[in-house]
Amino acid sequence: MTRLVPYAAAVVLLLGGCGTAENDPENDPGPGPVATAAVSGDFSPIDVQFAQQLVPHHREGIELARLGAVRAQRPELRTLAEAIVATQQDEVILLTGWLATWKQDPPGPAASSKELAALRKTSGVAFERRFVTLLSTHQSEAIALARTESEGGRNRDALALAKQIQLSRTAEIEQLRTALGP
Repeated sequence: MTRLVPYAAAVVLLLGGCGTAENDPENDPGPGPVATAAVSGDFSPIDVQFAQQLVPHHREGIELARLGAVRAQRPELRTLAEAIVATQQDEVILLTGWLATWKQDPPGPAASSKELAALRKTSGVAFERRFVTLLSTHQSEAIALARTESEGGRNRDALALAKQIQLSRTAEIEQLRTALGP
């Protein structure tokens, strides 16, 4: 039971960045404050690189988290994976919107990794351990991309997203480790 308290706190933190039906592209009433501010055109090559690298990275993360949401045995891992999918889907929409606004090339599709293929072949506790390892590594990579943006980006919204990513992904990694236990 004590394991669920920090877990619940992280889900609340994660869901703060998650979308709802109101944020669904089909129901979107228009750009929100973050998307509107990005229209200012104040961006740097580092901001563009951040968005272009993060979109395929997130797409791969979404694929990984979807697999965990379906195949993990522990409910806390499934719930965390579902929250990650929702958050990263919203961020992909935001990032691709910025790239379009900045008239920058969208990134290509996400590459499917050998690790993901190997994960699909596992089950049970072995699946969960490999899933937690892969997703933790994946989230660490997102933190590294966000740090690069924080150190050299100019767009205030991209900088805010980078800060949010650093905080939320650090919390996710901790929750992933906690969910598996010792």
